[in-house]
Amino acid sequence: MPEQQLPKGQWFLKPSRYGLTPANGVTAVRLVLVPFIAIALLDGRYDHAFWMTVIAGASDAVDGYIARAFGHKSRLGAYLDPAADKILILTVFGILTLQQHLPLWLLGLVMARDLAIVATVAVFTRMKKASLRMQPLFVSKLTTFAQIGLVIATLADLAFGLGLGDLRVGLLWAVVVFTVASWVAYFFEGLRALKAVEVAPNA
Repeated sequence: MPEQQLPKGQWFLKPSRYGLTPANGVTAVRLVLVPFIAIALLDGRYDHAFWMTVIAGASDAVDGYIARAFGHKSRLGAYLDPAADKILILTVFGILTLQQHLPLWLLGLVMARDLAIVATVAVFTRMKKASLRMQPLFVSKLTTFAQIGLVIATLADLAFGLGLGDLRVGLLWAVVVFTVASWVAYFFEGLRALKAVEVAPNA
């Protein structure tokens, strides 16, 4: 008796349609690591926090590579990846700032930039009653890279006493430059997206 074929619409035949992709699995690992990194930082175990942060930072490159190389891009991944980045960075930045290893004004700048982008999208969407679609920008990736680099250098210095003061200062100002640059870039991208909504309101 021939084997009965399953209907094409069965959800488990196309898990990628629901965001169940290897790339999103790697991103999920980054999210799972965040509370363990936070606990290690609060306990002063900077060596543990360092290695977990290195793994989390590396996963940001790995999930992007998998998504591009194997065509595993998904709508879930488009939201999950930047959300995981923000949760990781703001958690580590927040704790290191609380412990006075990073300046408070830097955390304020990073948070202000992220809140401004979210608020811009929310306000324009409410005003125009249409989704404001802003394309992810390369400068945003550079910002995230600089932020993770600063965090890793700071943790390495705290964990192993490497004397990375000059490197940390350089990375700190790189974070400032890229954060401000991405803030400005997203402002103009918002204006472009807003014009696109006005030209094609029903799109």
